Amino acid sequence: MSIRKVFKESELASNEVAELTSGLVQFNSAHPEGHTEECVAYIKEYMDLHGIKNEIHAKEPKKPNLVAKLEGDSNRVVLWVGHLDVVPEGKPENWTYPPYSGKIKDGKVHGRGSSDMKGSCAAAMVSARILSQLNRPLPNTVEFWFTCDEEIGGGVGAKWLAETGKFKGDACVIGDGNGGGKENPSIDLGCKGGAQTRLIAKGKTAHGSQPYLGDNAIEKLIKAIPWVYKIGNYKLDIEPDLEKLIKSSVKFYREAQPMTPIQLKAMKRSYFYPTVTCNIINGGVKINVVPDYAEAEFDIRLTPGTKIIPVRSQIEKHVREAAIPGIEIAPGRESHARGIGTSAQTAGFYESPNSPFAKQFATTIKRVTGKRPIFKILTGGTDGVSTSKISGIPSLGYGTSLTGQAHEPDEYITVENLILGVKIYAAFPLIFKL
Repeated sequence: MSIRKVFKESELASNEVAELTSGLVQFNSAHPEGHTEECVAYIKEYMDLHGIKNEIHAKEPKKPNLVAKLEGDSNRVVLWVGHLDVVPEGKPENWTYPPYSGKIKDGKVHGRGSSDMKGSCAAAMVSARILSQLNRPLPNTVEFWFTCDEEIGGGVGAKWLAETGKFKGDACVIGDGNGGGKENPSIDLGCKGGAQTRLIAKGKTAHGSQPYLGDNAIEKLIKAIPWVYKIGNYKLDIEPDLEKLIKSSVKFYREAQPMTPIQLKAMKRSYFYPTVTCNIINGGVKINVVPDYAEAEFDIRLTPGTKIIPVRSQIEKHVREAAIPGIEIAPGRESHARGIGTSAQTAGFYESPNSPFAKQFATTIKRVTGKRPIFKILTGGTDGVSTSKISGIPSLGYGTSLTGQAHEPDEYITVENLILGVKIYAAFPLIFKL
């Protein structure tokens, strides 16, 4: 089957990939539970139906991972890795359609995870089916990995699979992120990492009518939070070979999403300074009880290659300077292998744009879209850190996600983008060579 035939088969699969996306969306795999057993059973049924060899790997029964394997006639192995877990849906009233409806309408599939990234997973499923129906041997062995826990750092998903040596290959396509669609195609040469931080305040409880007898932990926390934000002015030690890549990244995001002048300035700045946002605050037990404990969690993102320890040291220095009694600092609860862990030396990861892998992947995308893709650094994090840093496999990202859809209410994916994903994920293993 030629590349042209693969493209034709992909075009014929529009209803199939939309229905598969809808089916995956209808399984609630949101955190904090993040259970993926229903999604994996659904994918396994599809693979079994089409006679595709597959295996389940699970450290925790309710969080399985599945790999579908297609044997090639060389010793080269191409991996595709995507995740099945999603972030919480938030308030249901903010959604036009129920968040787990998987509603298909007007060329779109709606629901939590449709864009990030169950749509990509459905595209990979169809790609596996198309490749399995070739009437000649594949030039490369292909493994499609569907994982859990990406949204919390890959714990018993990609991180565990990498640490236990289950990822083995010559190239890995990460199906996460925003590939820019047909009009503005892009390849993620890497992604950011960071230094997630938790601020803890300890005080003394008392009756709410006698606050002067207590020591309010929430009030302490409020005073300390601005001191963590000071890390946003810390100049990062950017690797010189990233300068060109940062310029193309800024170009991509400027064109991909409307931004005010202030937002545009902040986006450009985010590659040279940490981004910092306090996203979780917990404290207090009852309205008439002075709280003796409170905490805040900060998502702090760093450009790949940045040294993490100096950033953490600077955050600790700022908090000490605040001189607020009872304040402690610790790594965030979701510190992990994306370069947000306490053991990581540098944040995130990135690959060279000059490798045969990058050039061949760019050629594949150009054949599909008619446009040469932009190389960029993804602002978020992906399981590419596990495949690249732990498994040592060169990793590049192309996702079907739409700009501004990930983690948002009314999340959706277009069928057009899904078909692009099917074409790219199926075509690249036929092109790749070392």
